[in-house]
Amino acid sequence: MPDQPTAPDRTIATDVCVVGAGPVGLLAALALGRQGWQITLLERRPQPPAGAEPKGPVAVNIVQPVTLHLLDRLGLLDRLTERAGVIPGAEIYFGGHLAARHSYAELDGCPVPHALSIRSFDLVRLLLAELADLPNATVIWDADTRALTPGTGGSSTLTVRTGETTVAVQARFVIAADGRDSTARELAGIPAEVVPSSGSYLDVVVPNPPGWNGIARAHFGTHGYLLETRRADEGLVLVWITDAATAAQVTDGPIEGLVTMLSRVVPRLADWIARHVTDWEQVRRVQHHFVHTKTWSQGNVVLVGDSAHGMHAFGGQGLNTSLQDAACLAEAVDSALRGEDASGIESYEAVRRPFIEAFQSLQVTNTQQPPAAAADEQERAPEFEVLALGQPAIRPLIADAAAFLAADTDQSRR
Repeated sequence: MPDQPTAPDRTIATDVCVVGAGPVGLLAALALGRQGWQITLLERRPQPPAGAEPKGPVAVNIVQPVTLHLLDRLGLLDRLTERAGVIPGAEIYFGGHLAARHSYAELDGCPVPHALSIRSFDLVRLLLAELADLPNATVIWDADTRALTPGTGGSSTLTVRTGETTVAVQARFVIAADGRDSTARELAGIPAEVVPSSGSYLDVVVPNPPGWNGIARAHFGTHGYLLETRRADEGLVLVWITDAATAAQVTDGPIEGLVTMLSRVVPRLADWIARHVTDWEQVRRVQHHFVHTKTWSQGNVVLVGDSAHGMHAFGGQGLNTSLQDAACLAEAVDSALRGEDASGIESYEAVRRPFIEAFQSLQVTNTQQPPAAAADEQERAPEFEVLALGQPAIRPLIADAAAFLAADTDQSRR
């Protein structure tokens, strides 16, 4: 349990305190910082050495055009693309037969003509560099948040221990972006259920096959769900998602069983897979969690990203919805700070939450239950247009957020 508050060694007064320096928290902090608000960012990890590269496997995400447009408004897209893998479109297969072919460039209203496969680390590094240029933004590393106390006038005080120092951060708004096991959410008293997926997720990376065109291919069938797509600029990743029992029939045996399964689903790559997948140590297994919260905000504390609605990787919407959240909520918080309208946060949740919960249910269907019969496969596939452009009901808010991110800053607010 969190410690009781202690007398602070120093006090920081800030407009917004963001808890969590992952991509979502950093985007929210940068968006609000560029509007001139005083920003304090708390991160429990130590500050990484300058120029440090991550050790071991790093998280890679497929970022859809609607989300890339938001990053473009921040001036990050060109630099982010340098170390990413470009995905020009997708093909959908049911029972081994091509059912649909999509091109981002031909999708009406698509703001960027491709998706990107990016390392989250690269996005974090870019956002941190941009935040470092703001004189009104402070990052506190190695920050152990121990208490959150509501104050007068709608503000809150976070008691933070960093090294041997106790800091009191007095904030008009608190944005909790500290992940599925959010400390800020717990301290705010917001009930949450964190449920591990009982399904199976594994992936393996192979070099890009000769002549491969970068198209992502999603295969639905009695095996479950298999995705072949780019892994940043590193090669081709094969992702297999299914229920635990189906996976166990393969993973409890030699690696040749996995090679056979992958080759049966993607026969055109059979020789390539057999050549490059030779040991179980090449295969990465990931445990995902679902997060369900009673509310996404309470008082001046707002949850964003995995703190509010953690997801499975199926459909690749975790980072996408979270970054969209951060952009839209930054605009809503900016409006509330200026005293114009404090209802934006609640109305955003009212529009967004039904879609998020429906998508989580779709993920459960595709990850924890035995694969449906071939006739039902199409019902298990997410809509390409919704993945690329966002849910229809939220697109006007995302468009407003894009304009907000690109707006000229006003450094007079202090």
